[in-house]
Amino acid sequence: MASQGFTDDLKYVMRDLAASARERLAAMQRRLRALPLPMKMKIGACAAAVTVFAGALALRGEARTTSHHRTGSLAAADVPRPARAASRIYVAGSSEESRGEYKAAAQSYATAARKGDVRGLYKLVAMTRAPQCEARSEAADALATLRGAKATAALTRLAESNFKDEPKSPGIFSCSSRRAAQKALEKHGSG
Repeated sequence: MASQGFTDDLKYVMRDLAASARERLAAMQRRLRALPLPMKMKIGACAAAVTVFAGALALRGEARTTSHHRTGSLAAADVPRPARAASRIYVAGSSEESRGEYKAAAQSYATAARKGDVRGLYKLVAMTRAPQCEARSEAADALATLRGAKATAALTRLAESNFKDEPKSPGIFSCSSRRAAQKALEKHGSG
């Protein structure tokens, strides 16, 4: 009989909890109804924003967990993920380039490419078409340290290009990305 007394007590406690929860819910509903319409709209907008944010995080988390699994598709197998250090070096180069520090940026991109981040090589190739002579020249110097068909092709195109910001016959101290590309190609040929 002792167990029946416990279950009865538990039943009464649960009823009391449910009744107090209903009372709290009713009180909250009364307070919400008493709020002015603009306040209700702000609360609704915040609730919607929180819901969208939580949904985006849930989808992002789901995409990350599935991307770590190896799939049988060729696309996933062909693109290696850069090492974390190489990725950091690439990001540092991007930051340096945005500040106009082309030499440091080109060196960072070349280091990232050597460490396995292909984006570094692509960024150096893109820098060979930059509007500033200094950026093109630094990219040529950095590409001289990299071997490969893409680097050689970019240097060859740069050596044969004419740019508005460079004179056709540059002086010794003037910037010449064509001259930098030709020197880089000589390094490629001798190395």
